[in-house]
Amino acid sequence: MSVIEEMIEACPLPLDAPVLVAVSGGVDSMVLLHALRKHKIVVAHFNHQLRDEASDADQKLVEETAREMGVPIVVGQWKHDEEAIRRHGLEMAARKARLSFLAEAAKKHQCRWVAMAHHADDQVETFFWRLLRGAGGTGLGGIAAVASFPGHPDLQIARPLLGLRKAKILPYAKAEKISFREDESNADSAHLRNRIRNRLLPLLRDEFHPEMDSAVLQSMDLVGTDADCVKILGAEWLASDEAEPFDLLHPALQRQVIWHQLIALGVEPGHQLIERLRLRSERPHSLNPDETLVRDSAGRLHLDKSADGEHSPEGREWELQSGWNEWAFGGAALRCRTSSDQRNEAAPGVEFFDADRVGPRVVLRHWRAGDRFQPIGLGRAAKLQDLFTNAKVPASEKRERVIACAASGEIFWVQGLRIGEMAKIRPETSRFLEWHWMPVKPA
Repeated sequence: MSVIEEMIEACPLPLDAPVLVAVSGGVDSMVLLHALRKHKIVVAHFNHQLRDEASDADQKLVEETAREMGVPIVVGQWKHDEEAIRRHGLEMAARKARLSFLAEAAKKHQCRWVAMAHHADDQVETFFWRLLRGAGGTGLGGIAAVASFPGHPDLQIARPLLGLRKAKILPYAKAEKISFREDESNADSAHLRNRIRNRLLPLLRDEFHPEMDSAVLQSMDLVGTDADCVKILGAEWLASDEAEPFDLLHPALQRQVIWHQLIALGVEPGHQLIERLRLRSERPHSLNPDETLVRDSAGRLHLDKSADGEHSPEGREWELQSGWNEWAFGGAALRCRTSSDQRNEAAPGVEFFDADRVGPRVVLRHWRAGDRFQPIGLGRAAKLQDLFTNAKVPASEKRERVIACAASGEIFWVQGLRIGEMAKIRPETSRFLEWHWMPVKPA
C-alpha cells in the first residue's frame, strides 16, 4: 500500500456516503481523485475562466477523467463579479466564488464531505503568506486536515494529502499514469504566493536551512495548537455567568473574546479593530456610515445601526479594511484601498497617498476653528480657514467641505484642495492608498 493510500485510509471520509471531490485538473487534485476511486464520489470542477483556452482544457480533462471513471461530475463557471473583484481583489473574489460553488454542489448531491487536495507544501507557503500579512496564531497554524466548511457548518472539509510533500505526489502520478495539467499562472510573479513558492522558499532552503519545511510545519503545529486552546477558553468565558472580569484577562484571551463576538456579529475581525475594542471600552468605533461598534466595560460588544444614516457632526472614524473601503460623509462619497503598487495615474477625483503615513484608520470630519493644513508644495502649514479664503471657497461651503485625517490626527486631504504634504508619495513609499472621491448633493 502506497503512502497516499495509507493517508486516504486514515482520513475520516465515509465509504458509504457520497463525497464531493474538488478537482482542478492539476496534479494534486488528479492524484486525490485517483486515490478516492473506491469511495462513492462526485467530482466538482470550477472553471475560473481566467486563462482562456487553458481553463477550458483543464475542464475538458476533468470531464473526460470523470467519464472514464464512471462517476458523476458537476461543473461551474465563474461569471466575473466586478464589484467583488473591486472589493476583495481578484484572487479572493475567485476563492469566494469557488467555495460558494462547492457548497451548492455538495448540498445538491447530498454530500456532507468535500475533499480537497492541499498538501504539506501548501501549508508552508500559507505560513509565509499569512506571516507577511500579519496573521495571529490561528492563521499561522495553517490549514486544518478536517474543518467545517466556511459559512456552512453542516458541511465538512477533508484534506487527506495535507501531511504529504509535493515530492511524494509527483512520483505517484507518474507510477499510476495519471494525466494532469500544469497551470502556467503558477509561475506568474505578480502573485505574492507564487513569489513565496518560486523565490523565497528556495532561497531559505538553499542558504539558511535545507530542512526548513519540517521546521516550519512543526512551528505551525505548536502555534496552531496554542491558538486553539485560547480560542476554546474565549468561548468558555463568553458562555460563563461567573467569569473573571474582562480587564483582568490575559491580552491573548481578551483578543479571542472579542474575535468570537465579531464573528457572531458578521464583522471582519481585523487586528486593528480588535485592538481598539480591547483597549477602549465605552467608546464607539464606526464600521461604516450606518454601523457603530462599542465594547462595554464587561467585555461585551454592541452593534448599533443607524436608521437614517445621519452622520455625526464631530466626524466618523473608520478602520482601513483589505480590499475597497466605501464611505459616505457629508457632501462626499469616497472609495479607497491600499496596494503595493500605484496601478493607475491620478485623475479628477482620484489621488494617491503613502498608506503607511496615513496609518490603519481614517477620520472624516468637517472644518473646525484652528485647523491647520499643509498642502503639497507649500513650505509650511497654514490655517485651513485662510486656505479656503485663498481658494475662493464661499463662506457657506467652508463648513461643508470634507476633511480626512490620518491615524495620527493630522489632516492629509481636504475636499477641493491640493493633497497634504504629510502623506504625499515619496521615493521610499512601498504601500499606496488609492483614494477616489466625488461630491454628493443632498437629496
